[in-house]
Amino acid sequence: MTPETSEITTRDVLQQINRRLELIESDVRAVSEKLDVSVQSLHEKQDASVQTLHDKNAVSVQTLREENAASYRGLSDKIDTSVQTLREENAASIQILREENAASYRELNDKIDAVERNMLNKYDATMRDLHDKLGTYFRWTIGIVLASWLSTMGAILFKGFL
Repeated sequence: MTPETSEITTRDVLQQINRRLELIESDVRAVSEKLDVSVQSLHEKQDASVQTLHDKNAVSVQTLREENAASYRGLSDKIDTSVQTLREENAASIQILREENAASYRELNDKIDAVERNMLNKYDATMRDLHDKLGTYFRWTIGIVLASWLSTMGAILFKGFL
């Protein structure tokens, strides 16, 4: 066996190690490049997903805003309709109360007028009765005064004849 063929020199070993290290480095570089590409791809996918979510969120927010605005307009219209209905009902109630008040006022005035007429009639009747009684009393008083005067005159004249 020859030393050259059977024995591997240190240099050969170092060259083989160096070649294998280069292969490993090239594999590591290839894996690193693949990993960088994969990471870049993941970043792009993540960015695309985030952008999609952002767009969906913006659409959802816009949809909610539109629904909220429509709901607000609907509620505002309902409130305006309710306020108008309440105003109309209030005006109708006020009109009814005014009519009832006017009817009560007329009825009360009619009752007051009836009581006033009744009181005037009673007053007139009482005054007539008082006038009649006073006239009677006055006539009796005049009659008694005249009778007394005639009696006194008759007594004075009669004493003068006796």
